[in-house]
Amino acid sequence: MKKTRYRMKAPTLALLSLCCAFISLTPALAEEIFVPAYLYDRGIAVKTNPLEIADTCLGIPYRDDGTIDHKGYFTTFNRPDRVYDTPGLNCSGLVLSVARFLFNKNFSLEQATRDRQKNSGANAAFGKDWDFGYDLILNVTEHAPRRVIMPDTRPHPLDTSDGLSLRGFDLQDGNAWAAVLRQMQPGKIYLGSISRETGNPRRVLHYHVVLMIPDEKGGVWLYHSTRRSRAHKMNINTAGGINRLWAQFRDSGHDRKKILIVEALPPGRDQDKAPATTAGGPLQAPESAASASSEDRLALKAMEILDNVRPVARDTAQLSANPTSRADSEEEEFQPQPSRPQPAPATRPDPLANLTISHLSGKVFRSFPDLVTQIPRFADDSKQAIKFSFRNNGGRPRDLSLLLRGPAGDFRYQGQVLQGGKDLVVVYPRDFARGSRGGLDQGKYGMEAHVDGEKWCANVFEVDFLKDAEPKIIDVKIPATVASGQTFSVKVAARNQGKESDYGGITLSAPDPHGLKLVSARPGKIYGRGSTVLSITQDKIKTKVPMAEEWIELWGENKTHELEAKIQAGPPGTYPLYIRCAIRGVAVKSSVILMDPVSSDTVDQQGFPVKVYNIQVR
Repeated sequence: MKKTRYRMKAPTLALLSLCCAFISLTPALAEEIFVPAYLYDRGIAVKTNPLEIADTCLGIPYRDDGTIDHKGYFTTFNRPDRVYDTPGLNCSGLVLSVARFLFNKNFSLEQATRDRQKNSGANAAFGKDWDFGYDLILNVTEHAPRRVIMPDTRPHPLDTSDGLSLRGFDLQDGNAWAAVLRQMQPGKIYLGSISRETGNPRRVLHYHVVLMIPDEKGGVWLYHSTRRSRAHKMNINTAGGINRLWAQFRDSGHDRKKILIVEALPPGRDQDKAPATTAGGPLQAPESAASASSEDRLALKAMEILDNVRPVARDTAQLSANPTSRADSEEEEFQPQPSRPQPAPATRPDPLANLTISHLSGKVFRSFPDLVTQIPRFADDSKQAIKFSFRNNGGRPRDLSLLLRGPAGDFRYQGQVLQGGKDLVVVYPRDFARGSRGGLDQGKYGMEAHVDGEKWCANVFEVDFLKDAEPKIIDVKIPATVASGQTFSVKVAARNQGKESDYGGITLSAPDPHGLKLVSARPGKIYGRGSTVLSITQDKIKTKVPMAEEWIELWGENKTHELEAKIQAGPPGTYPLYIRCAIRGVAVKSSVILMDPVSSDTVDQQGFPVKVYNIQVR
């Protein structure tokens, strides 16, 4: 950031409308807000659409405790005296920086982080700042009409609650999300605090905050900042979006996560259509037909989530070479089993929404310059048929025959592609001999096309639901007993049983280096004591014990990699060895790290579940 700041006036129109055609605006008293040159250059000073305002922060790198102060400097919550020349925000810094513009108020760091109940100081029973996220979302909405959004739709007063008694609903509960999303309305802003129980004795920690903004088309865009994905957004009113959020914050058997969501009305809204209320009271929806239709779309999308989500059961973690944030690294076993709501038949969404066509390979055997074709596509939104398109730019018709080999057998088509740029669309199964049957089989298909009796081209593709990478430790060669002073080998083989991923790794560590000393790793390297790695509880940590890791670029489908570590045995005794593997998820383009094991009673120094192997030293 330049040392000189850009000073700007907040727009005279309130920063809440997602679409001026649908929501009335009234002038609001502008407050002077300072911004870094980085955001000024992205146009934050002239934007009035909340989504566009929030979008100016997308891609900002993650910085531990990073924020922007009320003077427009990139700094940190814990050391506001330090100023950075480059942008960097954590989740709280992102929410605070956007909230200044959404609520037209230049919050200072002290105002945003005020200890509301004076229960989270240095000597607090639950630890300092245990309810940091809870305090922040309430502090930045304090001057706006607001209420808590819960699945039961009942009022939940804020004045008599705290971060322990009011934690919201289970983050992994699909039914709860459907009920909450149906209540969200364009033109209102939603802030969330994610909390979990941690430690021994158990305590609550509000450790992550998010911002949610509905649009007029039925989307609900969640913004937050994580180390792997920086500041990013996802549409949580879609199956892919909610699955990504769930994957980023998985539960374990002893670590149930909850989210508290507060709805707030930004300044300048037509108060006749959306009257201000006391905390915990309802905020009425706009009465215009346009707004009602947008709310219907939100409700239908909420229904669609439960019809289309496909639960997964994986764990995620961070790799020392490519660390993730605490939010991205805490994903644990995820098995939501929501009961499905029953929407009206006319609005029931397609249960095959996540069905895709993956193009595996293609080949041209002979060139016909006047003929053009396209890769296979679904024939329509029902995804129950496949279309093959052809165009003949020549001066005479061409005979076309197709052979389609699929899970249900071989099917043939015979016809003509007319001349003069005419298009021919052939639909399977409708237009193929023996193709008059219902449904579209999932699996691999091969299509071979002949023109005037000569082989023209071929295409291989697969029809299936979205798949992800899938790490699996398939073999561990490890001695049960070794002699004191002996140097021995441990070999770990891991396979990606899912889709190709762009990186992954195999990690091995010994919690008692006095008993088991890591000597070397091949391929890979040893990270010695004091190396900087990531942790799910403190973000960055210094390793207390050495660890071995093989880093894998481009981990292919069904590809197996091996790590061999040399270990020297110490004095007699029984010592544990921790082994795990991880791989970046690909199905939702999210940077989520998937793990094997998916969960465990034992975690390594970084806080990630491991397989434990005990070695007896004689």
